[in-house]
Amino acid sequence: MARTDRFISTGNVFDLGTGVVPEVRWNPLPLFNPQFTYLADAQDNFAWAVFGNVDVNLTDTLELSTALRYDNDHRKNTTETPAEFIPAPLAGIAFPGQVRTHTWDDLQPKITLRHKPTRDSTLYIGYSRGFRSGGFNQTGVGAAGIAGVGDLFDAETADTYEAGAKAEFLDRRVGANLSVYHTRAKGSYFFVFDPNTSTQNLGNLDRVDYNGAEFEVRGRILEGLDGYVGLGFTDSDIKASRRDASDVGKQAPLVSKYTANVGLQYRRPLSSELSAFVRSDLEIIGPTYFYPDNFTVRDPVALLDVRLGVDRRAWSATLWAKNLTDKKYNAEWSPGPMFFPNPGYTNNFVFKALPRRWGVDLNYRF
Repeated sequence: MARTDRFISTGNVFDLGTGVVPEVRWNPLPLFNPQFTYLADAQDNFAWAVFGNVDVNLTDTLELSTALRYDNDHRKNTTETPAEFIPAPLAGIAFPGQVRTHTWDDLQPKITLRHKPTRDSTLYIGYSRGFRSGGFNQTGVGAAGIAGVGDLFDAETADTYEAGAKAEFLDRRVGANLSVYHTRAKGSYFFVFDPNTSTQNLGNLDRVDYNGAEFEVRGRILEGLDGYVGLGFTDSDIKASRRDASDVGKQAPLVSKYTANVGLQYRRPLSSELSAFVRSDLEIIGPTYFYPDNFTVRDPVALLDVRLGVDRRAWSATLWAKNLTDKKYNAEWSPGPMFFPNPGYTNNFVFKALPRRWGVDLNYRF
């Protein structure tokens, strides 16, 4: 279980060059960056869950696994926006001190049947349900006129059917995994930024279907040199959308059509207890749509991470770099305040991905 108390505030101010406060709270003094929009909410959330599982060996090579989880998330949102900043369309509907509550809960069954035809191979099929709780956007967002976005966003549930195989070869020097899946999701999220209230908001799609496959092979290439290759493909299809009926048939937002991962690691002993290693990981992210209408798409992106270090039983020191080539790309995109039919978006917003960064990790194991 978990209890969370959170205060959220956003707003637009006139920058008079008097500095930036670390937390946006309403300040009516005209000499300190006076507000011309301001929204504030206090949230008191309590979530709890229970989980149980049973595994049964039906035969020497056949295993049945079952599990059941129940989640309950109760959320309480209190409006702390001063009356003079309540959006005009909500006058008389929203007010300071207003309390809204909602509870999201769901049962999540999981069942998997595994067959081991040999010691080094496994076949499986299964079904599972996933659950992600809903929540509150900030009070007043619903009056912004953003299609499909209100003060509350619903929970998401996803029912997944999966089948796959795992195997090891060449005296377990090489391993491979293959899986295919179909997911039917209800309430999938989409993201939108509203500059008029400086709020980041979530909306829901009624139903999205995902069909995909994943393949991975890993193993020892030479003495001290290991590698892996992973490939993934996802075909997403919006089946129903409360945002706009024209979304139907389009790709789900922020779901890449394909991904590819390639990695190498070389380790060399320096003494009986000390060794050095170098590792590189290349990630390729395929075309990615940002919004349910598929108005804009990000081209494929290639990212390179590297690690160089030494270790022994009790300690390790690693120098690492992420996005080594300093690839410039957008992590997110959001339509601007003009919500006309395509191609009428204006003043769009992009959120840049993290640039190249590096660091040192020092670990000691007691």
